[in-house]
Amino acid sequence: MPADREEIDSPPALRRVSPWLPCFLAWVFPGLGHFFLGKRRRAVVFCLVVLASFTLGLGSSGCSSIIDGDQPLSYLATFDNLALGPLDLVGRLVTFGSLAYRLPVNPSDPRRLELTDRLRTRVKQVTYEYGNTFLLTAGLMNILLILDVFDLASGRKQ
Repeated sequence: MPADREEIDSPPALRRVSPWLPCFLAWVFPGLGHFFLGKRRRAVVFCLVVLASFTLGLGSSGCSSIIDGDQPLSYLATFDNLALGPLDLVGRLVTFGSLAYRLPVNPSDPRRLELTDRLRTRVKQVTYEYGNTFLLTAGLMNILLILDVFDLASGRKQ
């Protein structure tokens, strides 16, 4: 096969870097790690999918998860939201009006009462469960994208 033809058929070589920088970029903004590695189309598609899911979640009255000591699974849901990086901050500001990550332990704490009132208001919405599902899905998708970027940058995947 001629050398010119070989260059056309072979995929572009990935930038060889430490996998941690692209992973960090993928966490900062969905698709940014793929974009950094030269996977431009894939980056745009992934970015649109995660942003659409996140936006639908907030628009459907979903809320960011908050750690409640009485609810063990709230730790996992909060970790899932954190996988969205700075987008999680937006979700928390929309949901709680502040960057709340944990319910105060004292039941009479005014901050706890305020946070639970905000949650109750959202739970009463018909689309609340759908919104939460979209938000959790966006976080899970971004975790998968971070892992994909790690595999690409470390040479495990082409």
